[in-house]
Amino acid sequence: MLTKSEYFKKTYPDAKLGILVMNDVKNLKTNPEFIKTKSLLKEQLLVQYKNYDRKEFVKSEPMCYYKNYYKKFKKTYPVLLQLESVVLKSNPIPNVSTIVEAMFIAELKNMLLTAAHDLDKIEIPIQLNLTHGTESFIGISNKEQFTAANDMMLSDQKGIISSILNGPDYRTRITNDTKNVLFSVYAPTGIDDITIHNHLNDIIKYVSIFSPNTKVHSLNIF
Repeated sequence: MLTKSEYFKKTYPDAKLGILVMNDVKNLKTNPEFIKTKSLLKEQLLVQYKNYDRKEFVKSEPMCYYKNYYKKFKKTYPVLLQLESVVLKSNPIPNVSTIVEAMFIAELKNMLLTAAHDLDKIEIPIQLNLTHGTESFIGISNKEQFTAANDMMLSDQKGIISSILNGPDYRTRITNDTKNVLFSVYAPTGIDDITIHNHLNDIIKYVSIFSPNTKVHSLNIF
């Protein structure tokens, strides 16, 4: 299903990608039990980060590994900004769709960068590679995204479906009709398998709340 390019393995020999495939998912607009889960997580985050200090937090794992990666491109890790939006400004967790929200709250809990794709829109096989800085693709906001050189990217037989700096694409986005989902976790050098595995299991747990008959097809770390 997935291969790593030689260029990727040479440049980032210790970087990883976690892949979770779930089938027969019901992508609901909302769900009472899931709303409770989101509220509880927000409360937990507010307590956990009551004395939040960015300078100290970015030294912790796995945050420090993403900071180092984004720093090379002179950018800030977006999940950090999303966390700060919740814990410093007490902004609500967005209501988009339950699949996307399950991924998002797992990101906030574990700080691992994750993308969700409609598996039925992906032309398998997929490849983990690095951008050359000359590619472009239509991003999740339906606008053209231009790559920076040596950014980790995931592509199928039709083109790029996500990159770390540019996020997921529009073509394979999650919709109300999505039934089969591929979650991918970008893990820069330093993040271990257990951390990735636990994060993906959190996604499984959250999805199972609003879609209890969902089946886990595979969970792999490459």
